[in-house]
Amino acid sequence: MAKLTYRQIEAFRAVMISGTTSGAANILCISQPAVSRLLSDFEDTVGVNMFERHKKRLVPTPEARFFYEEVERAFVSLEQLSRAAEELRGFHLGSLRIGSMPAVAVEFLPTLLRRFSDEHAGVSLTLQVRSTQQVADLVASQHFDLGVISGIHLTDPAIEAETLADSRMVCVLPPGHRLGVRDSVTPGDLEGEVFVSLGTEQDLRYKIDNVFEQAGVSRQLLIDTQLHYAACSFVLAGSGVSIVDPITAQHYAKLGLVVKRFEPRIDYRYSIIFPRHRSRSGLTKAFVALLQEELAALQRQSGGLFEMAG
Repeated sequence: MAKLTYRQIEAFRAVMISGTTSGAANILCISQPAVSRLLSDFEDTVGVNMFERHKKRLVPTPEARFFYEEVERAFVSLEQLSRAAEELRGFHLGSLRIGSMPAVAVEFLPTLLRRFSDEHAGVSLTLQVRSTQQVADLVASQHFDLGVISGIHLTDPAIEAETLADSRMVCVLPPGHRLGVRDSVTPGDLEGEVFVSLGTEQDLRYKIDNVFEQAGVSRQLLIDTQLHYAACSFVLAGSGVSIVDPITAQHYAKLGLVVKRFEPRIDYRYSIIFPRHRSRSGLTKAFVALLQEELAALQRQSGGLFEMAG
Protein backbone atom coordinates (compact mmCIF):
# COMPACT_ATOMS: atom_id res chain seq x y z
CA MET A 1 0.00 0.00 0.00
CA ALA A 2 1.33 3.41 -1.01
CA LYS A 3 2.03 5.90 1.77
CA LEU A 4 0.36 9.26 2.09
CA THR A 5 2.57 12.21 1.28
CA TYR A 6 2.65 15.45 3.22
CA ARG A 7 1.62 17.33 0.05
CA GLN A 8 -1.46 15.13 -0.42
CA ILE A 9 -2.56 15.80 3.16
CA GLU A 10 -1.97 19.53 2.64
CA ALA A 11 -4.23 19.42 -0.42
CA PHE A 12 -6.94 17.52 1.48
CA ARG A 13 -6.79 20.03 4.36
CA ALA A 14 -6.94 23.02 1.98
CA VAL A 15 -10.03 21.59 0.25
CA MET A 16 -11.71 20.97 3.61
CA ILE A 17 -11.05 24.59 4.59
CA SER A 18 -12.08 26.21 1.29
CA GLY A 19 -14.69 23.76 -0.06
CA THR A 20 -13.33 23.92 -3.65
CA THR A 21 -10.22 22.91 -5.55
CA SER A 22 -9.80 26.50 -6.78
CA GLY A 23 -9.89 27.77 -3.20
CA ALA A 24 -7.38 25.12 -2.16
CA ALA A 25 -5.14 26.17 -5.07
CA ASN A 26 -5.13 29.75 -3.73
CA ILE A 27 -4.24 28.55 -0.24
CA LEU A 28 -1.39 26.37 -1.48
CA CYS A 29 -0.25 28.74 -4.25
CA ILE A 30 -0.41 26.00 -6.88
CA SER A 31 -2.64 25.37 -9.90
CA GLN A 32 -6.16 23.94 -9.64
CA PRO A 33 -5.24 20.86 -11.77
CA ALA A 34 -2.35 20.19 -9.37
CA VAL A 35 -4.78 20.23 -6.43
CA SER A 36 -7.15 17.87 -8.27
CA ARG A 37 -4.29 15.41 -8.93
CA LEU A 38 -3.14 15.53 -5.30
CA LEU A 39 -6.70 15.01 -4.07
CA SER A 40 -7.26 12.09 -6.45
CA ASP A 41 -3.96 10.49 -5.36
CA PHE A 42 -4.94 11.08 -1.73
CA GLU A 43 -8.28 9.26 -2.10
CA ASP A 44 -6.64 6.41 -4.03
CA THR A 45 -4.01 5.99 -1.30
CA VAL A 46 -6.54 6.10 1.55
CA GLY A 47 -8.94 3.84 -0.34
CA VAL A 48 -11.97 5.73 0.97
CA ASN A 49 -14.30 8.13 -0.82
CA MET A 50 -13.68 11.44 0.91
CA PHE A 51 -15.87 13.83 -1.09
CA GLU A 52 -19.15 13.88 -2.95
CA ARG A 53 -19.10 16.11 -6.00
CA HIS A 54 -22.02 18.55 -6.25
CA LYS A 55 -21.52 20.86 -9.20
CA LYS A 56 -18.32 22.80 -8.41
CA ARG A 57 -18.30 22.09 -4.69
CA LEU A 58 -16.84 19.17 -2.85
CA VAL A 59 -18.99 17.95 0.04
CA PRO A 60 -16.98 16.03 2.66
CA THR A 61 -18.18 12.57 3.62
CA PRO A 62 -18.37 11.58 7.33
CA GLU A 63 -15.08 9.74 6.81
CA ALA A 64 -13.48 12.96 5.54
CA ARG A 65 -14.69 14.90 8.59
CA PHE A 66 -13.28 12.26 10.92
CA PHE A 67 -9.95 12.24 9.11
CA TYR A 68 -9.86 16.05 9.03
CA GLU A 69 -10.03 16.17 12.83
CA GLU A 70 -6.91 13.98 12.98
CA VAL A 71 -5.17 16.11 10.37
CA GLU A 72 -5.92 19.31 12.31
CA ARG A 73 -4.45 17.85 15.48
CA ALA A 74 -1.31 16.93 13.57
CA PHE A 75 -1.08 20.37 11.94
CA VAL A 76 -1.51 22.14 15.28
CA SER A 77 1.42 20.11 16.59
CA LEU A 78 3.47 20.99 13.52
CA GLU A 79 2.67 24.67 13.94
CA GLN A 80 3.70 24.47 17.58
CA LEU A 81 6.97 22.87 16.52
CA SER A 82 7.48 25.59 13.90
CA ARG A 83 6.89 28.30 16.50
CA ALA A 84 9.28 26.56 18.87
CA ALA A 85 11.90 26.49 16.11
CA GLU A 86 11.40 30.21 15.50
CA GLU A 87 11.76 30.89 19.23
CA LEU A 88 14.96 28.88 19.33
CA ARG A 89 16.35 30.78 16.34
CA GLY A 90 15.59 34.05 18.11
CA PHE A 91 16.89 32.76 21.48
CA HIS A 92 13.44 33.26 23.07
CA LEU A 93 13.03 29.68 24.25
CA GLY A 94 15.14 27.50 26.49
CA SER A 95 17.09 27.89 29.69
CA LEU A 96 20.48 29.14 30.83
CA ARG A 97 22.03 27.92 34.07
CA ILE A 98 24.89 30.00 35.46
CA GLY A 99 27.12 29.38 38.45
CA SER A 100 29.03 32.32 39.88
CA MET A 101 31.50 33.17 42.58
CA PRO A 102 30.14 35.80 45.00
CA ALA A 103 32.38 38.65 43.78
CA VAL A 104 30.41 39.29 40.58
CA ALA A 105 27.01 38.22 41.91
CA VAL A 106 26.34 41.23 44.16
CA GLU A 107 25.33 43.58 41.34
CA PHE A 108 27.22 42.92 38.13
CA LEU A 109 25.65 39.61 37.03
CA PRO A 110 22.09 40.36 38.23
CA THR A 111 22.15 43.63 36.25
CA LEU A 112 23.59 41.83 33.23
CA LEU A 113 20.98 39.06 33.46
CA ARG A 114 18.18 41.61 33.59
CA ARG A 115 19.39 43.01 30.27
CA PHE A 116 19.81 39.49 28.87
CA SER A 117 16.27 38.62 29.94
CA ASP A 118 14.92 41.76 28.27
CA GLU A 119 16.61 40.75 25.01
CA HIS A 120 15.56 37.09 25.26
CA ALA A 121 12.05 37.12 26.69
CA GLY A 122 10.80 33.66 27.57
CA VAL A 123 14.20 32.21 28.44
CA SER A 124 14.43 30.65 31.91
CA LEU A 125 17.47 31.88 33.88
CA THR A 126 19.16 30.33 36.90
CA LEU A 127 21.97 32.02 38.86
CA GLN A 128 23.51 30.00 41.68
CA VAL A 129 26.18 31.65 43.84
CA ARG A 130 28.86 29.31 45.16
CA SER A 131 32.57 29.34 45.93
CA THR A 132 34.84 29.22 42.90
CA GLN A 133 35.71 25.56 43.53
CA GLN A 134 32.06 24.60 43.95
CA VAL A 135 31.17 26.35 40.69
CA ALA A 136 33.98 24.48 38.94
CA ASP A 137 32.73 21.15 40.29
CA LEU A 138 29.15 21.83 39.20
CA VAL A 139 30.17 22.92 35.71
CA ALA A 140 32.35 19.82 35.36
CA SER A 141 29.32 17.66 36.21
CA GLN A 142 27.23 19.64 33.65
CA HIS A 143 24.80 20.97 36.24
CA PHE A 144 25.53 24.46 34.88
CA ASP A 145 25.93 25.71 31.32
CA LEU A 146 28.76 28.00 32.38
CA GLY A 147 30.46 29.45 35.43
CA VAL A 148 32.10 32.76 36.27
CA ILE A 149 35.01 32.33 38.69
CA SER A 150 38.28 33.81 39.85
CA GLY A 151 41.24 32.67 37.82
CA ILE A 152 42.37 29.75 39.96
CA HIS A 153 44.41 26.95 38.46
CA LEU A 154 42.05 24.24 37.20
CA THR A 155 43.14 20.67 36.55
CA ASP A 156 39.75 19.04 35.91
CA PRO A 157 39.74 17.68 32.32
CA ALA A 158 35.93 18.07 32.20
CA ILE A 159 36.25 21.88 32.28
CA GLU A 160 37.17 24.31 29.53
CA ALA A 161 38.29 27.73 30.82
CA GLU A 162 38.68 31.11 29.12
CA THR A 163 40.00 34.35 30.60
CA LEU A 164 37.46 37.15 30.85
CA ALA A 165 39.73 39.79 32.36
CA ASP A 166 43.28 40.06 33.70
CA SER A 167 42.83 42.86 36.18
CA ARG A 168 44.36 43.95 39.49
CA MET A 169 43.18 44.23 43.06
CA VAL A 170 42.35 47.65 44.44
CA CYS A 171 42.52 49.36 47.81
CA VAL A 172 39.20 50.34 49.42
CA LEU A 173 38.93 53.08 52.05
CA PRO A 174 36.05 54.42 54.14
CA PRO A 175 34.54 57.80 53.17
CA GLY A 176 36.64 60.73 54.37
CA HIS A 177 39.80 58.66 54.82
CA ARG A 178 43.08 60.59 54.85
CA LEU A 179 44.29 58.71 51.74
CA GLY A 180 41.21 59.65 49.74
CA VAL A 181 43.14 62.47 48.03
CA ARG A 182 45.84 60.13 46.72
CA ASP A 183 45.86 58.78 43.15
CA SER A 184 47.21 55.44 44.34
CA VAL A 185 48.00 53.68 47.60
CA THR A 186 51.16 51.74 48.53
CA PRO A 187 51.83 49.35 51.43
CA GLY A 188 53.68 52.09 53.31
CA ASP A 189 50.60 54.31 53.20
CA LEU A 190 48.70 51.70 55.21
CA GLU A 191 51.21 51.42 58.05
CA GLY A 192 49.34 50.90 61.31
CA GLU A 193 45.87 50.80 59.70
CA VAL A 194 43.20 48.36 60.83
CA PHE A 195 43.13 45.94 57.89
CA VAL A 196 40.21 43.75 56.83
CA SER A 197 41.82 40.57 55.51
CA LEU A 198 40.37 37.90 53.26
CA GLY A 199 40.04 34.45 54.81
CA THR A 200 43.13 32.30 55.34
CA GLU A 201 41.69 29.63 53.01
CA GLN A 202 42.26 31.91 50.01
CA ASP A 203 45.55 32.16 48.10
CA LEU A 204 44.90 35.88 47.70
CA ARG A 205 45.33 36.35 51.45
CA TYR A 206 48.92 35.13 51.19
CA LYS A 207 49.68 37.22 48.11
CA ILE A 208 48.47 40.35 49.88
CA ASP A 209 50.29 39.55 53.13
CA ASN A 210 53.49 38.88 51.20
CA VAL A 211 53.38 42.35 49.60
CA PHE A 212 53.24 43.99 53.04
CA GLU A 213 55.90 41.69 54.47
CA GLN A 214 58.24 42.51 51.57
CA ALA A 215 57.70 46.22 52.25
CA GLY A 216 58.23 45.78 55.99
CA VAL A 217 54.83 47.31 56.78
CA SER A 218 52.81 46.41 59.86
CA ARG A 219 49.00 46.49 59.88
CA GLN A 220 46.45 45.84 62.59
CA LEU A 221 45.04 42.47 61.47
CA LEU A 222 41.89 42.55 63.57
CA ILE A 223 39.24 41.44 61.05
CA ASP A 224 39.12 38.77 58.39
CA THR A 225 36.27 37.57 56.21
CA GLN A 226 35.85 35.11 53.38
CA LEU A 227 34.00 37.36 50.94
CA HIS A 228 35.14 40.46 49.11
CA TYR A 229 31.77 42.15 49.45
CA ALA A 230 31.82 41.52 53.21
CA ALA A 231 35.26 43.17 53.38
CA CYS A 232 33.84 46.16 51.49
CA SER A 233 30.93 46.36 53.92
CA PHE A 234 33.31 46.41 56.86
CA VAL A 235 35.30 49.21 55.26
CA LEU A 236 32.19 51.21 54.33
CA ALA A 237 31.12 50.96 57.97
CA GLY A 238 34.43 52.50 59.02
CA SER A 239 35.99 49.31 60.43
CA GLY A 240 39.27 49.57 58.52
CA VAL A 241 40.74 49.37 55.02
CA SER A 242 41.14 46.42 52.65
CA ILE A 243 42.30 45.16 49.26
CA VAL A 244 39.62 43.48 47.13
CA ASP A 245 38.69 42.58 43.56
CA PRO A 246 37.82 45.58 41.34
CA ILE A 247 34.28 44.58 40.28
CA THR A 248 33.10 44.28 43.88
CA ALA A 249 34.84 47.57 44.68
CA GLN A 250 33.10 49.34 41.79
CA HIS A 251 29.70 48.35 43.20
CA TYR A 252 30.54 49.67 46.66
CA ALA A 253 31.97 52.88 45.19
CA LYS A 254 28.37 53.76 44.27
CA LEU A 255 27.53 53.47 47.97
CA GLY A 256 30.31 55.83 49.02
CA LEU A 257 33.33 53.57 49.36
CA VAL A 258 36.61 55.16 48.23
CA VAL A 259 38.46 53.00 45.69
CA LYS A 260 42.13 53.57 44.88
CA ARG A 261 44.72 51.94 42.64
CA PHE A 262 47.11 49.80 44.69
CA GLU A 263 50.83 49.51 43.95
CA PRO A 264 52.55 47.13 43.52
CA ARG A 265 50.15 45.27 41.29
CA ILE A 266 48.41 42.21 42.74
CA ASP A 267 46.87 40.31 39.84
CA TYR A 268 43.22 39.27 39.88
CA ARG A 269 41.84 37.21 36.99
CA TYR A 270 38.19 36.60 36.14
CA SER A 271 37.53 33.44 34.15
CA ILE A 272 34.56 31.79 32.50
CA ILE A 273 34.28 28.01 32.43
CA PHE A 274 32.21 25.54 30.41
CA PRO A 275 31.61 21.79 30.40
CA ARG A 276 34.27 20.52 28.00
CA HIS A 277 32.26 17.61 26.64
CA ARG A 278 29.09 19.50 25.73
CA SER A 279 28.65 21.95 22.88
CA ARG A 280 27.68 25.51 23.77
CA SER A 281 24.12 26.54 23.01
CA GLY A 282 23.18 29.68 21.12
CA LEU A 283 21.94 31.13 24.41
CA THR A 284 25.30 30.47 26.06
CA LYS A 285 27.15 32.17 23.21
CA ALA A 286 24.79 35.15 23.33
CA PHE A 287 25.30 35.52 27.08
CA VAL A 288 29.09 35.37 26.78
CA ALA A 289 29.03 38.06 24.08
CA LEU A 290 26.91 40.31 26.31
CA LEU A 291 29.17 39.60 29.30
CA GLN A 292 32.26 40.64 27.36
CA GLU A 293 30.47 43.77 26.16
CA GLU A 294 29.57 44.76 29.72
CA LEU A 295 33.10 44.12 30.99
CA ALA A 296 34.48 46.37 28.24
CA ALA A 297 32.01 49.08 29.30
CA LEU A 298 33.09 48.67 32.93
CA GLN A 299 36.72 49.10 31.91
CA ARG A 300 35.91 52.38 30.14
CA GLN A 301 33.94 53.69 33.12
CA SER A 302 36.31 52.63 35.90
CA GLY A 303 39.03 55.22 35.38
CA GLY A 304 41.70 52.53 35.11
CA LEU A 305 40.63 50.64 38.24
CA PHE A 306 39.32 47.67 36.26
CA GLU A 307 41.37 46.21 33.42
CA MET A 308 40.41 43.66 30.79
CA ALA A 309 44.02 42.71 30.14
CA GLY A 310 47.26 43.04 32.06
